[in-house]
Amino acid sequence: MKPNSSKKANYKSGIFVRLTRHLQSTTGKYISVLMLISLLSLFLYYIHFQIGYQSVSLIFLFVISLLPIMNYKPGQIFFAAVLSAFVWNFFFIPPYYTLRIGKVEDTMMFGMYFIIASVSGLLISRIKTQQLIINAREIKTNALYNLAKELSSAKSLDDVVGCSVEQLKTTFNAEIVFLIYINEPSPKTEVHKFSTTSIDDTEINIANWVFYNSQKAGRFTDTMPITELTYYPLSTKDKKLGVVGFLFKENTILNNDLESLITTFLSQIAIAIERELLKESTKNHLVVLESEKLYKNLFDSISHELKTPITTILGAVSSFKEKKILQNHFIMERLVQETTIAAERLNRLVENLLDITRLESGNLKPKKEWHSLDDLVNSIVDKFKIYNSHKTIKVEIQNELGLIPIDYGLIEQALFNIIHNSLEYTDENCIINIVLRRTKDKSVITIADNGRGFPEAEIQNLFKKFYRIPGTKTGGTGLGLSIAKGFIEAHGGSISAKNKSTGGAEFIIFLPIS
Repeated sequence: MKPNSSKKANYKSGIFVRLTRHLQSTTGKYISVLMLISLLSLFLYYIHFQIGYQSVSLIFLFVISLLPIMNYKPGQIFFAAVLSAFVWNFFFIPPYYTLRIGKVEDTMMFGMYFIIASVSGLLISRIKTQQLIINAREIKTNALYNLAKELSSAKSLDDVVGCSVEQLKTTFNAEIVFLIYINEPSPKTEVHKFSTTSIDDTEINIANWVFYNSQKAGRFTDTMPITELTYYPLSTKDKKLGVVGFLFKENTILNNDLESLITTFLSQIAIAIERELLKESTKNHLVVLESEKLYKNLFDSISHELKTPITTILGAVSSFKEKKILQNHFIMERLVQETTIAAERLNRLVENLLDITRLESGNLKPKKEWHSLDDLVNSIVDKFKIYNSHKTIKVEIQNELGLIPIDYGLIEQALFNIIHNSLEYTDENCIINIVLRRTKDKSVITIADNGRGFPEAEIQNLFKKFYRIPGTKTGGTGLGLSIAKGFIEAHGGSISAKNKSTGGAEFIIFLPIS
């Protein structure tokens, strides 16, 4: 984008106005020096007979030494020294009202006065300038320290932008517009929410030009200077990151020191932003790796869960071809039982996959009807009789349960998964205790075993999808408890797990009655 002719004219006019103001300011300083020496001379003229013309020179020297403190420049101080020397000579050193000096000692005194006034004024001015430079460096160092401190404590990209905007606004007394382009090669332009002022589409186009050309633009520059903001590219050595716009006050003068400080600030901010982007990139990479690992584990688990029952069914079917086996009633009964268990295992796997899909879609809506909870639990227990001949399941009903509004199929599947989990991961001869009771507003189901319990650090992960406790035996998809939790919560209930103080694991389920 290039400025048109009228914009160029406005720009030149603006430069002229600023230059005129600067000259007026410098001229005003010389005029004030002239007035100061004139007033002082008038005062001294009326008293010089009492104090002597030698004392007049000392008073002139004292006033000139004060000029640096009042922010007068070396040229103005030298002007004051020359002016006061001639005034002193003309009005105070005999013979009066001439520039001629009658005595040699007065001539020497005049020369000494001129040298001392000029040198002392200039030295004091230089000391004042050095002090101002030191103060400016101290302010700059403190500002950079505060920025570095804030950036180092930032924990996210928003934190970096937030503290950067605050530091830029405070240090440079300007409103800030912050734009980050992080989706290269087709970056999306968007003003960050922490910006302290807004810009329109035209200004955004200027910011885009700054980003793609890596050059500053706007006010105080030769590119699009009529805009109110000054835009700086935000980039590191290897990457373009964004654009920062400054809306300075009307009377701001952007000198080299201020420009250098802005550049230093933006360099520090760019490094911090790049650091946060790298952290996010690393995090995303780890998520991808974790997803791939999870996919592999899930694929292996499902493959195992499919392969085992299918192998059983194929073996049983091939056995049916042998006449000897068909004539042996005992073997036939065992084959039918194993085939049934394998088919149930396949069915459970498919049901779990379908159930987790329903939960993920958010379309699960229980169809509640009034059912007896003890009948439901006894029905589930009967299903397990064909699986575990060495494990015992006990059911205890502590008080009158009555009827409860539930989706029979969902709660049956939830309790089945929990009991199956207890049977699957406990030792032989283990006892599963199921206790049912009713409180004022809910039914409570406790399923406990006398096994080894859970590792304490893993209890918080038990209900996560596809999660399996490290070191557990092969088989299983890690979906059973997650599905149980989803079905119970769909009824407005809750489930938790813990280790019993006497040993073993315990699941506690609450289901609302109304």
